Amino acid sequence: MRFYIRLILFFLLVSLWSCQKDEETTGITNVENAYFPIQIGHWISYQIQEINIDQESAVNDTVSYQIKEKIESLVEKTEQYKTYRLERYFRHNETEDWSILNVWQIRQYTTRIHKIEENIEYIRLVTPVKINRNWDGNTYNNLEAQVYQISYMTDSIVKNQNQKIAVVTQDNRESLIDKHLSQEQYATSIGLIKKVNIDVELNIDPNLPWEQKITKGTIYYQDLIDTNE
Repeated sequence: MRFYIRLILFFLLVSLWSCQKDEETTGITNVENAYFPIQIGHWISYQIQEINIDQESAVNDTVSYQIKEKIESLVEKTEQYKTYRLERYFRHNETEDWSILNVWQIRQYTTRIHKIEENIEYIRLVTPVKINRNWDGNTYNNLEAQVYQISYMTDSIVKNQNQKIAVVTQDNRESLIDKHLSQEQYATSIGLIKKVNIDVELNIDPNLPWEQKITKGTIYYQDLIDTNE
């Protein structure tokens, strides 16, 4: 009798372990990724503007070009995550054909989306997506800790459709002599639609807006052009 009881308990434990393992494995695909859709073939194109200013050297350069990012294929699948090949293309403007620029990766966990950029892995978004959610974006690289926060959420018209927008702020510091802002906006069913990086030094004239007080630094704008979603 004891033998049969032990045998039944054994099969129950094996069955429970198997179910948990299946949940862990399939859980990779059952994630909330409305703000960062991951489908093979999904692409987004952006207009980029880079501004470099150095008043002392009489430098005030603006460079404009376009980038296209395409999820090309699934390259790795484990029980913890899936890794996708992200092909990035470049052109000066819409009159040119796209040329391959480089290859990054997207790594999808059940509650996190990582982006591996130039071999540096960042946690770009976490789920569930909700206001004031925060995390260290540099947990998986060797850079200093940097707190990312979903600073606010709103609705906006994107591609002629009303979309929910989540704004992730990675840095937001300003004083009389400098300004630092790193921010990304994600739209449901599309993904990243806007990115800004501002890292500038300012003069101390209190009567001017910060844009007119820049003495040195860089500004980067990335704005959605189009997507196949």
